[in-house]
Amino acid sequence: MKKTLLKYYFLSLFLTFSIVGASASDKPNGKTPENCSNFVLIQGSSNINRFEFIHEAPRLVGNEQQSDRLTWQQEVIVPVKEFTGSNQHMRKDFLELLKATEYPVIQIDIEPNNEKAITGPVEKRDLNATITLAGHTHEYVVPCKISACDTSEILIKGSLKVNLTDFNIEPPKKVLGTIKVNDEVFITFAFKQETEK
Repeated sequence: MKKTLLKYYFLSLFLTFSIVGASASDKPNGKTPENCSNFVLIQGSSNINRFEFIHEAPRLVGNEQQSDRLTWQQEVIVPVKEFTGSNQHMRKDFLELLKATEYPVIQIDIEPNNEKAITGPVEKRDLNATITLAGHTHEYVVPCKISACDTSEILIKGSLKVNLTDFNIEPPKKVLGTIKVNDEVFITFAFKQETEK
């Protein structure tokens, strides 16, 4: 009985490492889209490999601005099932992890955290980000880089680290706990905004 269980355990471990090894080798190359593209990128890791999935066409809504540009808000809607990656097996696990069937979208609301207007490119600017993921919402202050796209647009790009457990997502374990997804994931977003004319 013990020998049978041990054989099953090692067979499962071998198959999983084979799949994971393939996942690590054919994962996306870590490049983000070209400058001035809207996107949301989610990156994470387990104790043996890394993963990343990207959405290159998030929907931008609610870009409300006053004429003095001191207040504005950008709402970014990201359909979870439209994230792409090079490994379909890992993508299926990713969709399950984010509870895509029950919560089909991620929402990110961005707004200034002070009364300084954004009128053009700046090296760095802290913005408020409210992220709703898997039915739970948390607020963050995100350091963002604001760069010029052309004469009438700027690109706001930010990156932050979040914990899955903050959104009531338990990092999964596989193969009797030998493979563990880390609690920390990284979210990078970028979106265009018109500048003052």
